[in-house]
Amino acid sequence: MSPLLLPVAARAQPVEENGVTRATVTVGRLTPRSSKLFGAMARQRADGADVCIANVNAKGGIAGRSIVVKDRDDGYSAEQAQAEVTTLIESDKVFALMGAFGTPTLPTVMKATESRGVPLIGAMNVADDARRPPRRYVFPVRASSFAEAVATVKHQSTIGVKRFVVLSCKESFGPVGAAAYVAALNQASLTAPEITFSVASDDPKLVAKRLIEAQPEAILLSVLPKPFAAIAREYLAQGGKAVMLGLSTIRIDDLRAELGPLAAGIVLSQAVPSPFTATSALSNEYRRLMSIHKPAVEASYFGLEGFIEAKILVEGLKRAGARLTREQFVSALESMTDHDLGGLFVRYGKGIRTGVTFVELIMLKADGSILR
Repeated sequence: MSPLLLPVAARAQPVEENGVTRATVTVGRLTPRSSKLFGAMARQRADGADVCIANVNAKGGIAGRSIVVKDRDDGYSAEQAQAEVTTLIESDKVFALMGAFGTPTLPTVMKATESRGVPLIGAMNVADDARRPPRRYVFPVRASSFAEAVATVKHQSTIGVKRFVVLSCKESFGPVGAAAYVAALNQASLTAPEITFSVASDDPKLVAKRLIEAQPEAILLSVLPKPFAAIAREYLAQGGKAVMLGLSTIRIDDLRAELGPLAAGIVLSQAVPSPFTATSALSNEYRRLMSIHKPAVEASYFGLEGFIEAKILVEGLKRAGARLTREQFVSALESMTDHDLGGLFVRYGKGIRTGVTFVELIMLKADGSILR
């Protein structure tokens, strides 16, 4: 075909940037799909992003380019993340990255993207490394764990709770989540004893006994669901009555699976709106596209989070235009100073990486449903 007969979008830009051709833009996605602890979360997030991208591609892509996603598995290992992100950037030659998350892995991924000038959308870990300090090529989306902790402590304080305990596991994100709760308590001029346990070596009965002895009204959780479930069963059996509240990194499905009806009354903060509500335009769009592109997959909070990240990617590509470069893409994302995703707003700017500030609390009910 003569170059004069190519679509305008295809003729507009000589192909020079990695990951960009006349017909496609390739994005890398690094997630812990093989992790026993976080694989299900990774798959939910990927499903949500995939339906957004599938919808865009079905309509002809952006500036005539379809979005292609290259998936790599970091196994929730910093060493593996280092190898895989290098492969994505240097061998797969992706234009940008999306979806990276994990307390041990995210710092490694961000270092690679910053040093090579590759934009990363959706960076997330409990330590909130993606925002402190702001990085030019890193665009976090969800609210920080500290923001979740502040909302939780504020809610409990408002209803008169004064005696808190912070319960955390020594593994995974446990310590940094506990630190977020302690910081939130300090901000509210409150203090609380901290109880930590090792998943491998501490007896759930003894941990539960320590909780009983502390006599809390509220227990703030930064824990892995399975070992926490053993402690929760012992705590309830010993007569514990405190409300238990956790971060959104504790997956609802895992709590239900481990505790069944005993999960009733546990409160979790969430960094995205309910994916099931009919009052959110964003959630309605997500469920509609899930029903079209992944009808066998259930909607979920983490699925909606992946969907939001993909919508931000798409909006950035649209604003960057046909002459697509990484620097133009970064500038395009920074132009999203108060962008409406469908009732949920995202904020970026030069030196500003706020993302989404939404936080709400939900309660699990005995029948498996959620009370908002």
